[in-house]
Amino acid sequence: MLVPVVIATPQSYADSFDQMFEKHALVMLLITPETGQIIAANSAASQFYGYSRQTLTQMNIAELNNLPREAVAEERKLANLENRNYFVFRHKLADGSARTVKVSSVPISYRGENHLFSIITDISDFRATQESLWHYQNRLEQMVEQQTKQLDQQKDHQLVITSLIIVFLGVVLTAMWLVLRKKHRTEYELQLERKRLDEIIRGTNVGTWEWHIPSGQVVINDHWAGILGYSKTEVQPVTFETWKQRCHSDDFIRAQHRIQSAFDGKTPDYECEFRMLHKEGFWVWILAKGKVMEWDRENSPVRMVGTHQNINETKRLYLQFEHMAHTDTLTGALNRMAFKQRADAALNHARQHGAHFTLLFIDLDGFKTINDTYGHDAGDSVLIETTKRMSHSIRTSDTLARLGGDEFAVLLEYTSHPDDAGRVAKKIIDSLNAPFTVNDNQQATLSASIGIACYPDHGESVEALLNCSDAAMYYAKKSLKGGTYALCDPTRNTTASNRSTN
Repeated sequence: MLVPVVIATPQSYADSFDQMFEKHALVMLLITPETGQIIAANSAASQFYGYSRQTLTQMNIAELNNLPREAVAEERKLANLENRNYFVFRHKLADGSARTVKVSSVPISYRGENHLFSIITDISDFRATQESLWHYQNRLEQMVEQQTKQLDQQKDHQLVITSLIIVFLGVVLTAMWLVLRKKHRTEYELQLERKRLDEIIRGTNVGTWEWHIPSGQVVINDHWAGILGYSKTEVQPVTFETWKQRCHSDDFIRAQHRIQSAFDGKTPDYECEFRMLHKEGFWVWILAKGKVMEWDRENSPVRMVGTHQNINETKRLYLQFEHMAHTDTLTGALNRMAFKQRADAALNHARQHGAHFTLLFIDLDGFKTINDTYGHDAGDSVLIETTKRMSHSIRTSDTLARLGGDEFAVLLEYTSHPDDAGRVAKKIIDSLNAPFTVNDNQQATLSASIGIACYPDHGESVEALLNCSDAAMYYAKKSLKGGTYALCDPTRNTTASNRSTN
């Protein structure tokens, strides 16, 4: 499911967001989470729903959603059970018609207020195609089964007639002619049904596959190969190993687990998103759906059919917004929310495995002077360079974040002794002592005061560790005159809450 996120939106970024929101071809809405009130809609939303943008901003999202509250709650529960990052609803248009839509939502902080950023994708045609696939597949199977039974009956009939061939020769010949005529007609109808199915599939640009599980052989259509940049002949013969080799290693185990769940009957259908390697060397995001259509007497799966759909653009947009939601827009470091998530994860791991970790709370000494003397642009360039220097001073496994203003934090995992954290803190301070070049050729200097808090010695929660390291930083800045670091001491009563009074 979606992890709640917050996007920092300074004025320049908000303007860029407004331009993207207005001009993007995807349907986009900004919604107030508590009330469901639509506060912004782009041109694509107006065109899709048939309402003017002004009318949309006077509506509640519940007025568009055709599903009752119980059905909405059930869909959210199902999405959580299937680990989906989107919901499927029925939205009502201005002309009274309804469309099936996929709603991908991310909570954002926009211009200082919390909103729900939703991307709406019309999947009505795709859903209809999926239903047609199962419908025509069942029709084909029923016709084949019916024809097989009829042929078996005709065999019995022919045996009886053969015993009386001299008497009923004319009847036998007539019956045989009728049987052949019926058989040809059935084959012709089967060909028509398959032709209609192929036309539907070609019209929706969906790749199809039919997997004979015992042998591993897979039958595909042209578009299955086309999604990956190949012709059908270039990839044949296709087997389960063909898919495995082209599937991204980070996604394969998850996809295989979803398939096994369908085999075991834990889920009625198979659905998974994963990356496959394109002929040109880049990765393509695929939405795969499938269903086991045939089982043997031991209730083992024999045949599975399904589809592949290229979702590269939708996935790219979602991952882009997810990245922006966790990143400080100025420095590129993680933001406060993402740092808190990392620290919580480190805390849970440490509790389970008896491990240690350390938090560094960093405050820049002299940054306000640079801002006041050289201007905010110079201050921004110093913050960017500061982030680079600190990043080079820590391990790739450590986490650096900008908490806001000139305050930063570092998460050092697997540090069992305060001296180790002290060496890292000194390395960071030394890297910042070198002059900074601002406004082309002017030199500016600053340093840093750092507070160190170790788990579990200085706190049992992330909040406690942050408070203690903040207090240690304040002690280093005020009592030790800055440019150094101090270890957390719970006996000192200097905390973040009383700093503003000093």
